[in-house]
Amino acid sequence: MILVHRLDTYYSKSLCFSGSTSTSSSRPGGVNVSALDLTTCAVKGCTDVWVEEMRYRMAVAFLSSVWEKCSSELSKLFLTMKDEECNRRNQIKELMTKAAQHQACLWRGLPSIVDPVLKELIEWPMERKLVEDDVQFSIRERAQAIQRDESDKKSCDTKSNASGFIGACEGDGGDFELSSPLVSDLMCKAKVLEKRSPGMMSSWKLSLAVITSDSFLQLFELPPSCKLQIGSAPEIAFQNLIPPVVVPTMEGVRAGIKFSSSKYWFDNLVPSESFALPNCTVSLKEERNPLSFEIVETILTTGASKMFTKTVNRKMQFRAVSREETIDFVEASRRSKGCVIKQPTIDMKV
Repeated sequence: MILVHRLDTYYSKSLCFSGSTSTSSSRPGGVNVSALDLTTCAVKGCTDVWVEEMRYRMAVAFLSSVWEKCSSELSKLFLTMKDEECNRRNQIKELMTKAAQHQACLWRGLPSIVDPVLKELIEWPMERKLVEDDVQFSIRERAQAIQRDESDKKSCDTKSNASGFIGACEGDGGDFELSSPLVSDLMCKAKVLEKRSPGMMSSWKLSLAVITSDSFLQLFELPPSCKLQIGSAPEIAFQNLIPPVVVPTMEGVRAGIKFSSSKYWFDNLVPSESFALPNCTVSLKEERNPLSFEIVETILTTGASKMFTKTVNRKMQFRAVSREETIDFVEASRRSKGCVIKQPTIDMKV
């Protein structure tokens, strides 16, 4: 029951993950242009499909990983149940045999009744394989009955609430395996960079930067515990965003070990920063700092701020492991549709 409750908890948190941050990478209203005057307006209506696809892929992959690790514990539970059932039946056999023998001593005047019962108890098969097959058949029969009840209920709900899906079969989806979001066609570039906000007191922080085909720059904060550095492989960095699966064991439950569930497993998969590249300018730094570049995003103001100005600017500095990596990332930003690039005053040749 504890493992089933744990799986329900993972599933509920996955539903929360897929719906709770659906607005973290979208911006209100607008048009699609290749270049614009960022001092007066900003592109509206930017939505990033890659983030939604990534969340779906990672939720399914994480639930699959949880199920694989829970399967071993479920197998142990079934084996334990079989052992207990074998022991229970053996004990019942011994008790009933002793009771029958005791009754035979008291009621020797009724041999026609006692002798057949005692013979049947003695000949009662107790081989482990027969007992396991009997238990397995009972479990399967009960599971099939539950499945039939759920199927009947689902069929009724489908007919009443989803008439447009009449005639569709459950198996029509096919058997497929999800790949990593980093190989998605919706992603253009991914690198491990360092970022820093403007200001004297701000420091460089390691981050996974992803450019998507919807002209977004998504930044993911890497946990402090990961042993990564600038220029590390994006695949390794992305794996560090997912916490290890902790499955409760029978030994741990008996020992009273508590498993913390205060932090959602997908917390690090929510972008910490999101830049709409059609609203951004990208500037390479001067020769004295050749590894860094700066992104300035123009954002439409909301609320009372509209009375004073229509737009505000948000700045962020980045740096890569080499000048080549810096130029490569800046060029990837330029290739993303609608992004305006501010050319540097130095020679671009590397």
